[in-house]
Amino acid sequence: MASLIILIGLIIGVNSIPLLIKTTYPKIEKVINRVLIASIILFLPFTFFESIGFRLKGLYTFPTIGLIFIFSGVLYFALFKNSKKKIVTVLILTPLIGLGIVTLSIGREIIGFKIDDTTRMSVSTGGILACGENVVFTQSSHRIFDKEIFKIDNLCLKGIYKIETLKLDEKHVEFLIYHNGDLDSENPYRCNLNRFEVR
Repeated sequence: MASLIILIGLIIGVNSIPLLIKTTYPKIEKVINRVLIASIILFLPFTFFESIGFRLKGLYTFPTIGLIFIFSGVLYFALFKNSKKKIVTVLILTPLIGLGIVTLSIGREIIGFKIDDTTRMSVSTGGILACGENVVFTQSSHRIFDKEIFKIDNLCLKGIYKIETLKLDEKHVEFLIYHNGDLDSENPYRCNLNRFEVR
């Protein structure tokens, strides 16, 4: 609740900047408007795909799109003169920027490890009530996506910096997870999975 009040306060404060600035910058406003529209067109579909388990390839691809969207939205608030059109746009953009902040902070990929030619393991941040970080198995899909095929979200491990595969065959996966040792004294943590558990 406090973070929502802070976000609304910041948006009101940033929208008050045009009242203090008398000069206008039409060329800069045009560029910001185009960047904002392009980033919304990219951000919304990729957010939907991420929610159903299709992540964009690359550690920084989706976060970059999200940050460009948030930054261009804030610049729109700060530089465009207040008008009826801007008020409507602000009402639409405010929840989208909130969604962007939540999306970039929860489930964000921290590090990735290749298992074989098509499968990889990655470590991502957990949710608000998560005990630790998540280990996610993905497979390459549609050239630009990594499709989530299995997720381990109950390990209670933080600071995972290395995953070493010990055994990998048609039926079994065994690996070691190296972490900071704060929440679990077993370091490296040994994890065994049946391959058929990975859907």
